[in-house]
Amino acid sequence: MHTDEMWQLFYPNGEPIVGKGWDSARDNPEDPDTEIVGVAVVFVFRRNAEGVLELLWQKRSEGVSRYPGFYDISAGGHINLGESLVEAAVREAREEIGAEISAADLGFVTMRGFNKNRFAWVYAVDWSERTEEFHFDDKEVEEVRWVPFDLTADFREKYAKPSLKKDDLTFEALKTWFEIYGYL
Repeated sequence: MHTDEMWQLFYPNGEPIVGKGWDSARDNPEDPDTEIVGVAVVFVFRRNAEGVLELLWQKRSEGVSRYPGFYDISAGGHINLGESLVEAAVREAREEIGAEISAADLGFVTMRGFNKNRFAWVYAVDWSERTEEFHFDDKEVEEVRWVPFDLTADFREKYAKPSLKKDDLTFEALKTWFEIYGYL
C-alpha cells in the first residue's frame, strides 16, 4: 500500500463519487454509510503443459504491514481517485507482479461487497499463451506460485491471508466464470 494515494469513494450503489477520495495515509475508512472504497482484483490463471488449470498466487513480502508472509490473490488493490475499475486492475497487476496486461486481457468475473465498506471488482486474465516472467519492483511481493485450481480450497486454508480463507463467494464466482467460458 502506498500512503500517498487518494482512494476513490463510492456511493452505496457502487457508483464512484466524482472528485471525492479517501486519503490512504489515514488507513482504511470505517464508516460504511459515508466512506465506501473499491478494490480491483486480478486472478491470473493458465492451463499448464499437462492441461491442468492453475491460479497464480503472490506471497506477501515480510516487509509489508498487512499480512506479511501470507499468500494473496494474483494482484489487486484500491481504486485511486478518478481511476476507472479497469485502469486500477491493469495498474495493480503491473505494480505488484510486473504483469503487463491491457483492458482487452481482462475478463469480468463479478462485483461484490465485503468488509462492511468495500466493493471488489474481480477480473480474470488468461496467461496460458504468455511466457513473460513476473517481477516484483515495489517490494510488496516476495514470490509467486502456480496452484492447481482444484487444490485452491486446501491452499487457501493452509497459506492464504485470513480474509481469503473464508471468501468462498469470490472463488465460487471464479469457478462459475471458468465453467461458463470453458476452462472447467
